[in-house]
Amino acid sequence: ETAATAEATTEQEEDSTGEAAEEPFQSGPFIDLFGPQLYSLEMIDETSAQLNANYTNELLNGKKVVGLYFSADWCGPCRQFTPELVNFYNRMNQRRGKKDQFEIIWVSRCRDANSYVQYFAHMPWLALPPEEAMGQRGQWLGEKFKVKGIPSLVLLDDLGQTITIDARSKLPQDKTGIGFPWRSPLAQIYVTLFPRSIRLMIKNQIDTAKAGFVGKLKNLVGMKRKSAVAA
Repeated sequence: ETAATAEATTEQEEDSTGEAAEEPFQSGPFIDLFGPQLYSLEMIDETSAQLNANYTNELLNGKKVVGLYFSADWCGPCRQFTPELVNFYNRMNQRRGKKDQFEIIWVSRCRDANSYVQYFAHMPWLALPPEEAMGQRGQWLGEKFKVKGIPSLVLLDDLGQTITIDARSKLPQDKTGIGFPWRSPLAQIYVTLFPRSIRLMIKNQIDTAKAGFVGKLKNLVGMKRKSAVAA
C-alpha cells in the first residue's frame, strides 16, 4: 500500500521576502467547472506519495481534450476499467503531432481520504481535491454530466464544452483511438475550421444571450406571480 503525506502542498513561488507569492487570478470555463486548484500525486519512494496542489489553468493550458473520470476504489468495474484507461491515456498522449494534448481529471467517489490516495496512486493524471470531489462540486459535476453510475468518462473540449458523456462505452470499441475524441462529424468540422479564440468568442456571446434570456424569463414569471397575488 501507499502512504501519503497528511496535507497536500501547493506549488507557489516565493517573493524576495521569502513569503509565498500571491495566488494568480484565474478565470475561464475550467475554473467554473473544477475550481482554482487540482491535485497531482508524486511518488516519493516505492511506498509513499505526496499530493501536490497546482493551479487549474496552468495544468490545463494547451490541452485539447479534458476527460472527467468518475470512479472509486470500492467499485469492481472501476478497478477493471482504470488500467485500460491508463493505457489509453498514455497512448493518446504519445501520438505524433498530438503529444500531451489529452488530460484526465479524476472525480473520486471513494469513501475516505485514505482510499482516495491509495486509488490515486494507480493513476497518472490529475484529480479534484477529495473534499471537492466528495462534496458539492463533485455532486454538481455528476448531475451536470448526467452520471448515472461508475465508472463514467466524460470528454470536454478546450472550452469546457461537452464532446461526449459516454466515452466509457466508446473506448472499448476503439482502443487504438482512431476516432478519438469521438466528436460528431459536424462538431469536428467546427473545431477544424475555427481556432480556439473564435470559438471562445462565440461561446461567450451564446452564454451572454442565454443569461439575458433566463433573466427576462425570471422577471416575466415574477410579474405574473405578483399579478396573480394582486388579483
